[in-house]
Amino acid sequence: RLHNMRTLKYQYRAKKEEIARETLEIFAPVAHRLGINAIQVELKNLSLFFLDPEAYCTIQRGLEKLRKDREAFIEEAKAILSVQLERANIKAEIQSRFKHIYSIYRKLNRLKIALEDLHDLVAMRVITDTKENCYVVLGIVHSLWNPVEGRIKDYIALPKSNNYQSLHTTVIGPRGTPMEVQIRTWEMHQVAEYGIAAHWRYKEGRLSAESAFDERINWLKQLLEWQQDLGSTREFMESLKISLFDDEVYVFTPKGDLKKLPKGATPIDFAYLIHTEVGNSCVGARVNRQMVPLSYELQSGDIVEIITSRSASGPSVDWLKLAKTPGARNKIRAFLRKKNQEENREKGRMLLEKELEKYPLTPEERNLFTTNLDRFMKEHHLESPEELHVAIGEGRYSARKVVNQVIPYAIRKKWLERRKSTPTKVRREEESVIIQGASGIETHLARCCTPVPGDPIVAFVTQGRGITVHRVDCVNVKRLSDGARLLEAEWKPDLALRYTAGVVVEALDRPRLLADVTNAVSTCQIEIKAAKARTVGNEAHIYLLLEVGKRSDLEMLFREIQRVSNVKTVRRGGAFYLK
Repeated sequence: RLHNMRTLKYQYRAKKEEIARETLEIFAPVAHRLGINAIQVELKNLSLFFLDPEAYCTIQRGLEKLRKDREAFIEEAKAILSVQLERANIKAEIQSRFKHIYSIYRKLNRLKIALEDLHDLVAMRVITDTKENCYVVLGIVHSLWNPVEGRIKDYIALPKSNNYQSLHTTVIGPRGTPMEVQIRTWEMHQVAEYGIAAHWRYKEGRLSAESAFDERINWLKQLLEWQQDLGSTREFMESLKISLFDDEVYVFTPKGDLKKLPKGATPIDFAYLIHTEVGNSCVGARVNRQMVPLSYELQSGDIVEIITSRSASGPSVDWLKLAKTPGARNKIRAFLRKKNQEENREKGRMLLEKELEKYPLTPEERNLFTTNLDRFMKEHHLESPEELHVAIGEGRYSARKVVNQVIPYAIRKKWLERRKSTPTKVRREEESVIIQGASGIETHLARCCTPVPGDPIVAFVTQGRGITVHRVDCVNVKRLSDGARLLEAEWKPDLALRYTAGVVVEALDRPRLLADVTNAVSTCQIEIKAAKARTVGNEAHIYLLLEVGKRSDLEMLFREIQRVSNVKTVRRGGAFYLK
C-alpha cells in the first residue's frame, strides 16, 4: 500500500481520492496498531496530500517559515536539559522532531487556530538506557520547567494497544512556550518506530520484544479469524474499524491481572477476553464487589469478576448488542450458529419421525426404507443421518418429501388405505392416564393447564365432577388446600392419540407477527384449533390452542417460535385463554 501511495499521482482524480481515503481509514491505522510509526506517518501524509492538496501545501510552506525560530527554541531547551542529565550521570540522547503534516492538520481543524498559534510544533525526545532512568529524567524535566496539569501520560506502566511505551509530559519551556517531552528507552524507541519489524531486527540483540511481537501476531491472527468467521466483507471491515479506532480502558481481574479493553466495553467483553467458556457460561458480573447488569460500561480501574454457571443456557442474540469487541461478538455468533445447528438437528429428527409414524413399516419394509434413505443421502451429498436432520430442520428438505421419495408409493398407499378403513379412535381421557387408587371414575384433562403425554401430572378428586388431571406445575394445583384429594398419576405408554395444548406467545408488536408465529407452528406440522391475539401498548399476546401428540412436539415448537423476530417468551397456557 505504501508503494501504491507513492505512485498514486499517475491515477485519475476519483481513483486517487478513493485509494487515499481507504488508506487513511484502514491501512494507516493497521500500521499504527502494528507499531510501525514510520510507515503510518508517511501513509497519513500522502493521504492528506491527495485528499486536500491545498491544505497540505499550506502547512508545508508554513512549517518552512517557522522552522528556524522553533529549532532555535528547542536547541536552547536541549542545551539546558543536557547539562542537568550530565550532572545526574544519566546517559541519554536528546532528539527533536517536528509534528508531521497530517497531525498538524488534525490539530488545527480541531482547535480552529492558525499554524503560528500552535506552540507544540516541535517536541523533544529523550532516549536513555533503562526504564528507571526514564522516571529520573521525568523528574529532572519537571524540576527545570513547570508541567502542564493533566498532560502527563505514563505509557510505560500502561502501554498503548500497539505496545507503544513512553513517558509524555508537556511543560512550559524556555521563553514561556509550551513544549512536549517524550522519554523512552532505546528498546521502546525501536518498537515505537518499527513496531512488529523490530522483533526480527533486534531479536538476537539486547532488545527483547517477544511479548510485544506476540501480541501483534495474535492481533493479525485475530484479523484472519474474523475474515473467516464473518459472513461478508462489510462485516469484516466494520469489525476491523472498531478494533483499530478504540480508545482503551484498563480493568483488573480479582487476582490483580491487568486487562485492556476498548472504551464502552461491557462485562461480556471482559468474560470472552478471559476465555470463550467463561463468556459462554456467564450469568452475571460484579464490578468493585457490586452486582452490575451485563450492559454496564467498564471504567478504568474497575475490578471485574464474572459469575458463571454450568447450567447457563449460553449467550442470546441480545448479547450481540451488548458486546463491543469484535472478538466477543464473533464468539457469540459461533455459539449461536452451533446452537441453531443442534436445534435444527433435533427438530429435523422429530419431523422425520412424526412423518414416519403414518407408516408402521414391517421389518422388510424398514430394510427397504434404510437402503433407499442411504441412496437419497448420497444423491444429495449428505454424509450422515444427522446432516439430513439438520437439512430438514433448516427447511432445505421437507420431511414429507423425503419420506415420499424413500418409501415406495405402493407401500405408502397400503398403509394410508388401512388408516382410512380403520375407524377413528375417539380419545377417552380416562384411558390416557393411570391413577393410583382410583379406577372407573370419570376423568378429565384440566383446561387450565392442558397437560399432554410427557408432562409430569397429578390427579385431583373434584366433588361431583370425578377426577381432573393437572400438570404438576399448574398454578391451580399449588392453590389446592386439601392434599388428601391429590392422587398420583402417570400417562399410559405408547399413546397414539391427539391432545389439546394451550400456548401463549409474548412479543413486541410488529406487522406480520401473527403470520410468522402461525407459520412456525405449520413448520412443525402441528394443527391449530384456535388462535387469538391482542395488543397492550407495543406488547402483543398471542394465544394458540393446538393439537399435539406429546410434550416433545411442544418443545420443538417452542424452539421454532423463539426464532421468530420480536418474540420475548413462549409458555404453556390454558384453553380458557381463547374463550
